[in-house]
Amino acid sequence: MKNLVRVQDLDSLKNATTSTEHYWLFKHSSTCPVSAAAWNEYNEYCSLHPNQLFLFLVVQEDRELSTSIETITNIKHESPQVFHFSNQKVDWHASHNDIKSKAMQEFIA
Repeated sequence: MKNLVRVQDLDSLKNATTSTEHYWLFKHSSTCPVSAAAWNEYNEYCSLHPNQLFLFLVVQEDRELSTSIETITNIKHESPQVFHFSNQKVDWHASHNDIKSKAMQEFIA
């Protein structure tokens, strides 16, 4: 999917979001079954909305960025965790079993 982009550091996050006001960011744990289920939900929503931007990071490999996200958003780190940004501010977020394609759709509606 062209609208699903991995970010691994603050520079790649800034580069990916310079031309958009709204985007999603998913913090994924590659070792957690709850994160695997949330990843499937995130991908389902992503596949249904090709005009939205979806970013992701892998917390085990992109730890510095993951920590920076916590500092930037002032939202405690969890994984899995998903954020929706509008004008560089979080206007919706969820974690663990609350990450559902339906919940994301309801937020946007």
